[in-house]
Amino acid sequence: MLSLFGPHGGEPAYADEARVKFLADKLKSDDFRVRTNAALALGASNEDGAVTPLCGALADSSEVVRQASAVALKRLSRSSALSCLRGRESSESNDGVKVQITRAIEAIVANGGGDAPANDDKVKENPNAKYYVSISTIANSTGRAQPEVEAIVLRAIKQKLEGSGDIQIAPSKETPDAAKGTMQKRKMKGFYLAVAVDRFDYSNGNLRVKVKIGVFTYPGKSLLGNVDRTLTKEGVSGSDKSSEDDLMAMAAGIATEQFTQNASAFL
Repeated sequence: MLSLFGPHGGEPAYADEARVKFLADKLKSDDFRVRTNAALALGASNEDGAVTPLCGALADSSEVVRQASAVALKRLSRSSALSCLRGRESSESNDGVKVQITRAIEAIVANGGGDAPANDDKVKENPNAKYYVSISTIANSTGRAQPEVEAIVLRAIKQKLEGSGDIQIAPSKETPDAAKGTMQKRKMKGFYLAVAVDRFDYSNGNLRVKVKIGVFTYPGKSLLGNVDRTLTKEGVSGSDKSSEDDLMAMAAGIATEQFTQNASAFL
C-alpha cells in the first residue's frame, strides 16, 4: 500500500460502504441505544448509501431513535432525503422529533441538498487518458456549508486532474457497470478519490487547513493509499473565510498533484 503524507501526516479518507451496511444492520437491533448510536454514526459517514436506512429509521418505535435519525439526515444533507423527511413530518406525533425533522428539511434546502454542483458532470474529454478517476462528495468537517466547500475543493481537484494529461474524470453519477464499460473500451485503469477536509484549526494565532484524499480502486473501491496536505497561514485570529478558501484550494490542489505524479505507483 502506498502512503503519501503531507508534512503533518494523517489518516486516509475512507469511502466505507461496508461500514454503512454494518451500521444499517445495527438499526435492526432490539436495543434502542444501539439503534440510536448507529443512526448518529450513519449521519457522520458522508455516504449516499446512509440515506435509505436512516429514512427507514424515521419510523422506528423509539422516539429517541427517530430523533437521532432526523439529526443524522440533517448532517448528511442529501436532497434525496427530503422526500422521506417531508413524508414523516406530516405524520410524526412527537413534538421533539418533529422539530428535528423540520430543522433537517430546512437545513438541506438551505444547503442545496449537499449534492455535487450542478455542472459536476461537465467534464473535459481526454482521448489520450490512461487513468479514469471518480471523485467522491467532500467529507466536510469544517463547519462551513457543504456547497461552499464542495465548490472550492472540487474545482481545485479537477483543475489538477485535467491538467495532468493522463486522466479522464468520470461522471459523478455513474453505475459500476457503466464505469467498467468505459474503462474496458478505452483501456484505462480506474481510481476513486475519497476527499475529506478536516475542521479548521485556529490555535496559536494561525490557521491550519488539512485536505485528505484516500486513493481507491474504481469501481471496486479497495484502498490503495492516501495523500494529505496541511497548509498553515500565520497571524490569523478568529474566523477568516477568505484565508480558509485560499488554503482549502491550495491544499486540495497540492494533494491532487501528488496523486497525479504518482498514479502509476498506486497500481
